[in-house]
Amino acid sequence: MQVEAKFKSLNCVSFDKDYAEFYICKINAINRYKNSISVGYRNKQTIGSHLMVRMELFKRANGWRPFLYNVTLNLCDFLDNVKNKNTPNGVLFSLAFSYFSQYLNKPWTCPFYANDTVEVLNFVCDLKRLRSRFPIENGEYAAQFSLYHKKILKYTLNGSLEYHNYREH
Repeated sequence: MQVEAKFKSLNCVSFDKDYAEFYICKINAINRYKNSISVGYRNKQTIGSHLMVRMELFKRANGWRPFLYNVTLNLCDFLDNVKNKNTPNGVLFSLAFSYFSQYLNKPWTCPFYANDTVEVLNFVCDLKRLRSRFPIENGEYAAQFSLYHKKILKYTLNGSLEYHNYREH
């Protein structure tokens, strides 16, 4: 049984152009059944702390419905302190971060300096690794990551993927 996941949409929005900008936000075709995403983000200001990240998951079922997780975490505490990775939200972010870390342009810690870039290039959904932790059924799923600085929304990154057994269709 061959199962594949294919990204269907990717949307990157910076709400404060003086704060930061996305310079890459695209889906790249690999073959008919598989693709990858690339995202590039540049800070325009030095950011020392007070960064909160919110991760939300959705499943499509007569519209988008919340699915399993909607968690928020202080990003600087997460990156700088091992102890915060053992909290319930920290464990979820550690799992999510482990999927993306091999695609990041470099390791990150706070503060984030002006002109620093964060790039996730050619990220491919690793279904074997994902399914080993999260047994999910066929369907369309979405994730949204929102970054807040001092409780003000600065950007959102959201995308969806379709997860199916393509060999049966």
